Amino acid sequence: MRRADAWAAATVLLAGGAAADEGGGAGDLRPPFRVEAAGKPIDVEIGHAAPLLADLDGDGVRDLLVGQFEGRLRLYRNEGTATAPRFGEPAYVKAGDTDARVPTG
Repeated sequence: MRRADAWAAATVLLAGGAAADEGGGAGDLRPPFRVEAAGKPIDVEIGHAAPLLADLDGDGVRDLLVGQFEGRLRLYRNEGTATAPRFGEPAYVKAGDTDARVPTG
């Protein structure tokens, strides 16, 4: 997935578009916007990203997990609310003392 495609996917989710299971269609989406963390636009080191929005820490708001081209995962915790997300500084997901990696290819 190209970075632009990844951000388009993330902005659709963050912009409050209706989910497929809610019966929403493309006409239900709000305009996209650049996703920020710690007050700066999110960027990845290499031009591929795979975003996922999920409540990863069980606090009731969706966090942003971004898989990168080489397999590392950046976690942006949502320090805002469900309706007004505000992502903090990224941290790489760890497996023990090293960065976790998912298979790529």
